[in-house]
Amino acid sequence: MSLSNFQEQIEAEREWREDEIRFLDNSQRRMTKLEDQMRIRRSIVCLIYAHIEGFVQFAFSLYIDEINKKNLLCSQVTPVIAAATLHKEFIALNNKDKKSRVFKKSLPNETKLHTLFRQVEFVENITTIHEHIVKVPDGYINTESNVGQQVLEKLLYQVGLEYKDLKDIYAPLNKLLNVRNDISHGKKRQGIENKDYEEYINCCKSIISSISRRLTMAYGKNEFLVRVIY
Repeated sequence: MSLSNFQEQIEAEREWREDEIRFLDNSQRRMTKLEDQMRIRRSIVCLIYAHIEGFVQFAFSLYIDEINKKNLLCSQVTPVIAAATLHKEFIALNNKDKKSRVFKKSLPNETKLHTLFRQVEFVENITTIHEHIVKVPDGYINTESNVGQQVLEKLLYQVGLEYKDLKDIYAPLNKLLNVRNDISHGKKRQGIENKDYEEYINCCKSIISSISRRLTMAYGKNEFLVRVIY
């Protein structure tokens, strides 16, 4: 996929989410009673957070999906992308039930010996492993239904980017997350004041814009490829 197509998909996802928020925002502004406005803002704030979570899942998944489609080799990509591809191999390396055929019957309980066997097997296959086609498995990107600073840092690390790259949005995102949780737990029953509500609306736009820019830049610069040092 070209960079322009990647941008188009990101923008299309962003636009429909922002359109829905705008529609609901306009609806609450048309209400004549302040009490009704404050009450419906509670629901809108929860939806705002849901759209942030949904956009994060979409954007990071798109980034990984497009890397998968390039048919790159593990030797060509950053270590974290290669490691994600080699998920099965790492499971085999740590599988205590996998034992040396030579000593399986004579020394079945020699843990260190069988661990060494699995390590030797892994080293023997390193050359082949480097030639594996990159296919990061489904489910690798998971927002855990609670997108805050720690989840974003985890996702950035998982796709091979600096975990502090979105640090400017962490504080407002965590604030919005806390408000969403308060509403879900039965707090904020009196509703949301307009001043706070406007802050949450702007927070949503800022977060989605920052994530869009960072992943688009990473895709455009092929930041998933290993850097060759001469």
